[in-house]
Amino acid sequence: MTIKFLKNEIIKMIHSKKIYILLAFVTFMVAAICYMIYLDKGNIINKAPHTLKYPDQIKMNILNMDSVIFLKQFSIEFVFRTVVPYFAFFMVAFSVEIFGEDLFSGNMKYFARLKKSKVNIFKAKVLSLIVYSFLIVFINIVLGFIISSFVFKVSFNGLGRVIMIYLSAVIPIASFGLIIGIMSMYIKNKTISMSLGIVISIFLTVSDRLTVTSNFSPIGVLGLMDKVRAENISFQPLIMANVVACIYLLVTYFIGKNLFKTKEFNY
Repeated sequence: MTIKFLKNEIIKMIHSKKIYILLAFVTFMVAAICYMIYLDKGNIINKAPHTLKYPDQIKMNILNMDSVIFLKQFSIEFVFRTVVPYFAFFMVAFSVEIFGEDLFSGNMKYFARLKKSKVNIFKAKVLSLIVYSFLIVFINIVLGFIISSFVFKVSFNGLGRVIMIYLSAVIPIASFGLIIGIMSMYIKNKTISMSLGIVISIFLTVSDRLTVTSNFSPIGVLGLMDKVRAENISFQPLIMANVVACIYLLVTYFIGKNLFKTKEFNY
């Protein structure tokens, strides 16, 4: 039964305008950054005055830019971006839609009456959060790799490691999305729910970036990547960040499951 509900959520996800906005946004970001790097490459070769101040490592990366090096650099522009965490913003919009908006629009009431199973509806929505989080990461990897391969050159050296680093953000953002989604079920105004989610995500990423809260924050992995770039980070802090995120996910899941059992879908 949960699988049927999940299929319904995925179909809604695929036909949502948010997916097309996401594709357009990521494509624009990748293309714009590739263009800027391409210009910088020419400036370094021509020894433009402003490039003389660049650290040697940055110059080497730009001059030898390929698809894998680009993915490393691009990781902190979207997936692991702090202060303006685009990944978290898209997740907030999606979670508010499938929890709060579905509740107050009457969709949840319809499916609850149809199948007589509130818990299965909740399970499907939690799984769809994870699927959506994975989809965002997947889109970033694929578009980043393909576009940068055309602009620079193709490389597979270290690609597996970079993919694992990107995937380490899936569960943390999904756990954050679940927290915001459940909160939105008690706030009838969609704009307020989304604004609250965005403010919380900014507060957390700024705090995680500047303090040690990244050690116990649901999206602490974003703060870790800001402190240590993809080429230098080890898997141990990423694993620990995901363990913390899994704890948040499980605790929120059981809280949400019990809330769903007693929630009256009167809308």
